[in-house]
Amino acid sequence: MVYCKGVGLMAAGISHRVYSIMPSPTMWIQDLVSMLKRSGRDYYSLHVGQPGIPPPREIVDRLSRILAERGGDISLYTYTSPRGVPELREAVAEDLASLGRAKPDPLGGVVITTGGIEGLFASIASVTDPGDPVGIVTPAYFHFYSILGLLGNRVVEISSYPDLFVTHDSWADLFSRVRAVIVANPDNPTGRTLDRDEARLLADLACDKRVYLIHDVAYSTLYYEASREWPENYCEEYVITVGTFSKDPGIPGWRLGFIASNEDLANAIAHAREATSYNAPVPSQILILEYLRGRYREKFLPKVIEEYRSRRDILSKAIEELLPNARFRKPGAGIFIYIDLSKYLKTSSDEWVRKIAIDSGVIAVPGTLFGSGGEKWVRFSFAWEPGERLWRAIEVIASKLRS
Repeated sequence: MVYCKGVGLMAAGISHRVYSIMPSPTMWIQDLVSMLKRSGRDYYSLHVGQPGIPPPREIVDRLSRILAERGGDISLYTYTSPRGVPELREAVAEDLASLGRAKPDPLGGVVITTGGIEGLFASIASVTDPGDPVGIVTPAYFHFYSILGLLGNRVVEISSYPDLFVTHDSWADLFSRVRAVIVANPDNPTGRTLDRDEARLLADLACDKRVYLIHDVAYSTLYYEASREWPENYCEEYVITVGTFSKDPGIPGWRLGFIASNEDLANAIAHAREATSYNAPVPSQILILEYLRGRYREKFLPKVIEEYRSRRDILSKAIEELLPNARFRKPGAGIFIYIDLSKYLKTSSDEWVRKIAIDSGVIAVPGTLFGSGGEKWVRFSFAWEPGERLWRAIEVIASKLRS
């Protein structure tokens, strides 16, 4: 066995490709959670990147009735098309149109995937070859690095630090050096969103330079004040939408997502995903079809947004009052606040996150996991804990930083 930086000991015969993948922070963070649970200590879950609000009970009951009624129907247990159930593809196309995106062709331009990560994987695999450069903006969602590592792509980073802003010239430079660019909108970890001018700029750069723009819209319905903008509306040929239902209605463990693009790209992506999971889980497809077509979202989502907005406001106010030297932008969308603690931290955010979890039971995600530049930054989630516990968590952090 040999030692591999970031992973540990490499077992003989295991590929370097696998060991090149950035380890998911969920692994060691979950170890911290397990340790706190075993000790019986209370802890604050500011690390969670999934919803803390379950889907509406009505839609779960509806799914139960459908499964009971169709229990003897063999089609409930067989493969679907790798593209997904046709009725669901139509519902997804209509849903995207209702959110302001140009409506894709439901039969030729929509593919249902086993979660958003598979959608990203199949999209990148369809438009790049091993060794091709792919651009991302740091801080960047850590799974982007994992996917690109597994596919053998070369990562090209541009930084948005310290203001979490990218200039037009920086965007133009990035598009001139890569085969594809991945943009999360809203962004994880910052909550940053594209404005109309930036969406138009990215679309123009994609079409002019023939560079594929992979538009990750995992939080596309969790908007508060920000405007929802779509580069797809200005450049259909080179933009791929990648979405998920993990955040709305909140079924991350049921693994359902989608891609939307022009027909040629969708054909390639459908072909690529045949080599992974082939088709998305049938019960999940039924659930989301009912959710979108049965108008459950109209009653459910406004309550979710109201709750998340309240939690965001409480967390923001707590940071402003209790950590006055911290820098952050109050996000207009998403479920995260990304905070600069450079005026407080004497160690890296990675070391500090481990220490604050062990000493005080507050679990966050260090900025070091989101690419270069995050050594003094930390991501807080407001998706899991209620407002009063978010405030208390910041009180605990402030007390430790003062001591």
